[in-house]
Amino acid sequence: MLQENCIYSTHLYRNADNSCFFYEFRQIIEEYMASKGVTLASLEIIVDDGNGLEQYNGVYIIFCRYKNTEFDDEEFLHKRFLTTRSYFTLPSSQLMMLSFFATEEENNKAYFDCTFQSDRGVMSVTVRQPVYKYDRPYVYSLLVSVDYLKELADDEMGDDCGKLLSFTARMGERSLHVFIQDDEPCKHLSFRNCFNVWEELFVFGITTQKTDFSRKEAIVMGTSSFYDKSVSRKYDVSTVPLSLEEARWMNEFLESDEVVMEVSNDYLAEPVLISDITSEISDSAKEQVIIKFSYRFKDNSNWLNT
Repeated sequence: MLQENCIYSTHLYRNADNSCFFYEFRQIIEEYMASKGVTLASLEIIVDDGNGLEQYNGVYIIFCRYKNTEFDDEEFLHKRFLTTRSYFTLPSSQLMMLSFFATEEENNKAYFDCTFQSDRGVMSVTVRQPVYKYDRPYVYSLLVSVDYLKELADDEMGDDCGKLLSFTARMGERSLHVFIQDDEPCKHLSFRNCFNVWEELFVFGITTQKTDFSRKEAIVMGTSSFYDKSVSRKYDVSTVPLSLEEARWMNEFLESDEVVMEVSNDYLAEPVLISDITSEISDSAKEQVIIKFSYRFKDNSNWLNT
């Protein structure tokens, strides 16, 4: 039982040692959670061995496609946000989502150590944001923007703090550094990452639109006309040189099953399909890592501002 829904049942038979084994349990759970967009779920196992039902519950599961080297999963989750990144680059006009798993015992306050540049020089300001606390384990999401952090910092200092250069988000033992830049990305996509939570991807690089026109010609009563007309469009993207961490995270995006792209300033997003991927990641200091991929809208739409 996952979230009180029965996702799988079977009959097992004992072997000569009076034991029975069940394999691929992780795959069944992972496929169900991925299909439902679930990150955190409660697990119950009900067994009938002929002497009545036995129920095993009280276990929470966090979705993760990757394995880790930590033996204590709860400690692993208490030390990191639900992302594989240790830092991000955020355009000053955009928002970003930070997700994390927390238990009811944690002190749910998020702290942001901000660095500002003003006429008075560089200054550091720490602001905090209370997080609604649930009485059970929960996956929280913080929506962060440059304007919001600057507003909190200005209120904290009682003065204009200037331009935000960077900040470090802290929640318990978790920390993540974010650099702010004024350049606008060529594309803004969102995808479900390896923890099945939404993550923002701001692509800096070059986009090329390719349009394929297909139609047949016929002559009817001496007049030529077209029929079976179709138009398909795809967009080729080539990134700027990436760091090794950025490139590995881009691969996580490329293998995601759910990707949407922002098509308006009002955060309207449409599903896209990723294809024609060229991803070769080298840890050589002499080689630039550039990733190329193509995308198309699922409904083959052509948006005015894409």
